[in-house]
Amino acid sequence: MNLIKKYKSCLPKIFILFFFILMFSFPYASYKGASSGLMLWFLNVLPTLLPFIIISNMMIKLNIAGRISHMLYPILGRLFHISPNGSYPILIGFLSGLPMGAKSTADLVCSGKIDNKEGNFLLSMCNNASPIFIMSYIATNQLKIPGIRLHLFFLIYGSSIISAISYRAYHNYKLKKINACLSICEISDNKQIEDSSSKFSFDLLDNSIMNGFEVITKIGGYIILFSILAQIINEIGTGFRLHKAIIMGILEITTGIDQICKIPIDTNIKIVLVSLLTSFGGLSGLAQTKSVLGKSRLSIKSYILVKLLSAFVAMLLTVLYVFCFRT
Repeated sequence: MNLIKKYKSCLPKIFILFFFILMFSFPYASYKGASSGLMLWFLNVLPTLLPFIIISNMMIKLNIAGRISHMLYPILGRLFHISPNGSYPILIGFLSGLPMGAKSTADLVCSGKIDNKEGNFLLSMCNNASPIFIMSYIATNQLKIPGIRLHLFFLIYGSSIISAISYRAYHNYKLKKINACLSICEISDNKQIEDSSSKFSFDLLDNSIMNGFEVITKIGGYIILFSILAQIINEIGTGFRLHKAIIMGILEITTGIDQICKIPIDTNIKIVLVSLLTSFGGLSGLAQTKSVLGKSRLSIKSYILVKLLSAFVAMLLTVLYVFCFRT
């Protein structure tokens, strides 16, 4: 056991040292990857996500999110078997995508509006690539098949919903008694927290802005680091372009999808690979998700398992789709 613990503690240090050696060995690729990652963050992620994060923080603290959730609950509550407050992350996650689905879920857990059990379910279902990214960047700009925009969106989001519901059913079956005890404790805590109401103040706005910049800076750091690693992999050797593109997609989906769509292979294969990688979200997406969970204690391990399951389900559904409708 001690040997295993020492190995686990040394592994991150070895990886960091290896990463440093790679950056030193490939300085131009490191520069190019950092530049592309920075521009991706500055031109797309920052203006898109920062306003959402600030306003979402305010909506949760002022309980506006609770009112929206109660309006959506008659529909979403029946579909997904969630509490009234659980409707808000579904709305935000499905509209703005990763990592806003995770951020809004974590904020509700930290404020006591939903319990950890429901939070883990919403985290796994609501934290996907945004609809704009799927329909505009992937379908139109990269695959250049605008006609499959909605099909690709429903394939990816459908796989996420199926995987999250399946994992919750399995988890409930396996840990039913333990979860029942935890729910009782958490519900009592929630009632105490929800009784306190917040009023608008500039201090509240300042805190929301600072939290927004903290979160968006962390996201930018992860995007840059994974973009560097992806670019270095792209520079290593000249052959196996498809293999390298898949590895790059596992690291960071934007770069990987761009490389896959440039390779002269069958379009249906591209669609399947793109759907699989987008459903998984990439290691960069996992790192961004972990960075916004804060003190919520939501399970990143469960999230990763559901994302792997979602990628597998998306691959099966997409293979079925291209076989039935694109052959």
